[in-house]
Formats: sequence, C-alpha cells, structure tokens
Amino acid sequence: MKPSASIAAVLAFLAAGFAVSGCDLINPARSPGEKLWRDNCAKCHGIDGAGNTPAYMGNPYADLTDDNWKNSAANEGAIAHTIRSGVFGQMPPAEQLSDQEVKELALYVLTLRHAG
Repeated sequence: MKPSASIAAVLAFLAAGFAVSGCDLINPARSPGEKLWRDNCAKCHGIDGAGNTPAYMGNPYADLTDDNWKNSAANEGAIAHTIRSGVFGQMPPAEQLSDQEVKELALYVLTLRHAG
C-alpha cells in the first residue's frame, strides 16, 4: 500500500469515527430516557435542557434546569402528563411514545431540574 493510500485510509477511519461519535453504539451509557430526550425534546429544549435554542431562547418554560417550571409541583406523573398531552401553543403532545417511553423520558427530565 502506498503511503498516501494508508494516510487516506486512516483519515477516512477517523472521519467516520467523528461522524458517529454521537451514535448510541459509541456511547451506550446513555439511558433510554436520555436517548428519547435527544430524539424528541432537545431540538427545542436543548441537549442540556436549558432551552437555549433559537426558537425558545428567552422562554423561561423551555429551561428545565432550574426551579422556575410552570408547574412547580413537578414530579414524574405531572411531567409524564405534560409530555403526553403537550402544552397548548408551546409544545406538541408526544403521541408517538409508548407509556414506558413517556415514563423513561419523565424520569430523565427530573435529572435536568437542578443541572442548571
């Protein structure tokens, strides 16, 4: 193999590694709730839950990392209800998720509460 070919092969391998670095196969330590969060919620609430996304920047209810939630009595059941039914005009209902997925997502949301 020519030196330039082996360098190209190494670069291609590294590029592929960087491309899938967010893949669950690379990071299997993510909980099911975090995976669901990344797939369904992070677009609006952000990966870290701080709500720092273009569409929701400045919306205090998009930030789930502090205690300023609209429903201050947030617990797993209340969060699951909000996920399932949505918030009119603010957040669509997660009708495509199973009850188990909603539960796992609600538990993950609780871990975000004091992360900010």
